[in-house]
Amino acid sequence: MLPGGKTRRSGSEIILGVRAMGKGFRFSPRPNRAAEIRWREWGDEAFAEALVESKPVLLAIGAVWCHWCHVMDETSYSDPEVIRLLNEHFIPIRVDTDRRPDINERYNMGGWPTTVILTPTGRTITGGTYIPPERLKGMLKNVLELYRTRRDAFRKAEMKKPLREEIPEPVASLDLSPYRETIAAIKRAYDPVYGGFGRATKFPMPAALELALHGGALGDEELLNIAVATLQTMAGGGMYDPVEGGFFRYSTTRDWRIPHYEKMLEDNARLVEVYLQGACITGETRCHNVARDVLRYLEENLYNGEAGGWGGSQDADEEYYHMSLDERRQRGAPYIDRTVYVNWNGLLARSLCVANWVLREERWTRLARETLDFLWRNAYDTARGMAHYLEDGERYLFGRLDDQVQVGRACLALYQTTGEGIWLERSRILVEFCLQNLRAPDGAFYDGIPDRRAVGALAVPLRDLPVNAAAARWFLEHAALTEAPELAEAARDILRALMPNYQRYGLLGAGFALAVYEAMVPWVTVEVSVRRRDPGGFRLHEAALGYYLPAKVVRVTTGAPREESRAIICRAGTCLAPVTRCEDLEAKLGEIRGALARQA
Repeated sequence: MLPGGKTRRSGSEIILGVRAMGKGFRFSPRPNRAAEIRWREWGDEAFAEALVESKPVLLAIGAVWCHWCHVMDETSYSDPEVIRLLNEHFIPIRVDTDRRPDINERYNMGGWPTTVILTPTGRTITGGTYIPPERLKGMLKNVLELYRTRRDAFRKAEMKKPLREEIPEPVASLDLSPYRETIAAIKRAYDPVYGGFGRATKFPMPAALELALHGGALGDEELLNIAVATLQTMAGGGMYDPVEGGFFRYSTTRDWRIPHYEKMLEDNARLVEVYLQGACITGETRCHNVARDVLRYLEENLYNGEAGGWGGSQDADEEYYHMSLDERRQRGAPYIDRTVYVNWNGLLARSLCVANWVLREERWTRLARETLDFLWRNAYDTARGMAHYLEDGERYLFGRLDDQVQVGRACLALYQTTGEGIWLERSRILVEFCLQNLRAPDGAFYDGIPDRRAVGALAVPLRDLPVNAAAARWFLEHAALTEAPELAEAARDILRALMPNYQRYGLLGAGFALAVYEAMVPWVTVEVSVRRRDPGGFRLHEAALGYYLPAKVVRVTTGAPREESRAIICRAGTCLAPVTRCEDLEAKLGEIRGALARQA
């Protein structure tokens, strides 16, 4: 029983219809025979078939943008002997990682493609990533031989205790150690020669860059230099497409020279916000320009126009991305996945709001509103929350934490941009959904609706640290806007529950470090009262939104016709004298930032 007499619904009641996801399987666009394998969807029917026929399961996890997934379709899954073995002796299941992140999070073997052999109840036997044809044939034959000769051992393994996540006790109180330790890890991992983190394959790591910018804004010159140098080298190297704009997913080399050529909505949405924060803190024109150029790429390529929302990715095609603009136009663009992933669309909607704050261009607010309206009309269900993705007018996989969080955070950004109360209300609705359906006993949040009847590892609810960190930041921001201390305490519960685990995430825990910081400092509220049709009031609102200050929210209201537009800054129960000029507002916010720098 939940507060208010409400009951928690089961996962199957919330999710509904997960078995038949999407409109069929997606294979490499180049010639291959992978479709000759009798693939099944993940679901009860496939595993029931495996049990009845006493066959192991081959689980293939891939993505439409994944180069090596395409190679595996063209090689291993086109090999006649592999096709025969899988069709005769296995139950092959094919899963798209973007559409089923819940399966990927539990079974991924270290990258894509992931190739896993499972028992008929979903326990892992063996697996890997890309497996060439000869090795795959050997692995399949070895598994079959073991399955025939050691059937009793497999049956005993099936009867072991159910899979479960080991959950340590929450800490009694929060401190800033995750913030300080993750900053130290950033400094250790930084590559002073080429920027970025590490010395080999390099990912953009936007959360780590956000934390570096955060520390830099609070006076740490080393962190600021790390952030600025990395932003510059990423944008100036092979990771960035200088012709059409947009970042590729990662670099295979230390110097950012040779990328993996897929472009993801998620990565680019996150990087837009980071570059805008960099522009805000440093005034660097290059950061402004890169952010604009990424937004141009997204609007010209991934935006679905009248169909609504933004597509998820554009396929990797090395030859295409080495061409000039004219050559590209003659050839035609790589495949774009038009599937609308709700969490990534939420990330972009928030970044579009930040683009309005920093670039001061109203068109980004219009696109953010349009995106969130589309998601609310098409992906939200009052009983099941936000769906995870939309395809051909249908919606799939309800109740995932990340989808609620990213849309909720975007709603708060749009509320601060427009003052329209509907966005605050929609954030509240999603907050309530999470509290009622996803909250674990220790205060953290599960990645989806718990369902102990689910197959294999899906029966074990996970508590993803980066997504929980984003949820805590969302709750803290909502609490500051609505003066709701119980939500701030719920955010601290999340962080206390996950404190014992954060160190194992390394730089991937940068979002958790930021959440802990925001939970430990008093939030700043800037109340802007704008007299109707007063340009000075609009500029005051813009200044409040566009000034970088950690743990800050902005509330805008329409003032009385004869009142002068003004802004009031409140922090820790104390409000400063009203200001009417942008320079005075920025000076006062600067004083607060200086005080935070001395305390950091």
